[in-house]
Amino acid sequence: MDGGSVKERKEELIREAATLGHDYLARYKGCAQTTLLAVAETLNMEINNDVFKAMIGLSGKTGGCGGLCGATAAIGLRFGLGPSEFEKEPEVRFKIYGAIKEVRERFMEEYGSYLCSDIQRKLFGRAFDSTIPGEQAAFEKANGLEKCSKITEKASMWTVKAILRAESSQ
Repeated sequence: MDGGSVKERKEELIREAATLGHDYLARYKGCAQTTLLAVAETLNMEINNDVFKAMIGLSGKTGGCGGLCGATAAIGLRFGLGPSEFEKEPEVRFKIYGAIKEVRERFMEEYGSYLCSDIQRKLFGRAFDSTIPGEQAAFEKANGLEKCSKITEKASMWTVKAILRAESSQ
């Protein structure tokens, strides 16, 4: 592949991740699993049901934005190693940390934070807590899924960019 077609393919992957990141939130209702799945499908990474199930708990204001949690999981999935391999190559963590930092910095530039409650305050003027009765209905009334789908769209796009950049620097 020539340089132009490589660049075009990367741009196509970034657009695909953005589209899936946006569209999947309505289907899966959680930023973390949406972002992870969008990136994984875009880059042909396999996710088993247990990984998807584990991501559900990282959505819903556990602290960091679920989009960043999903991005972190996708980057780890792409570059991480199993326990025995990791013992032989622990320096792989620096590639992972660098890619995660790149995505986290994009959150800071765009939203001024990577914490869910801070981002919600910026987007909605308040933060929602779906564990409190009535809060999920208020979130939905505020068009929360659509507004948050813009976050998972960006998170998915930023993550694919970070992964592709990390791969090209190998």
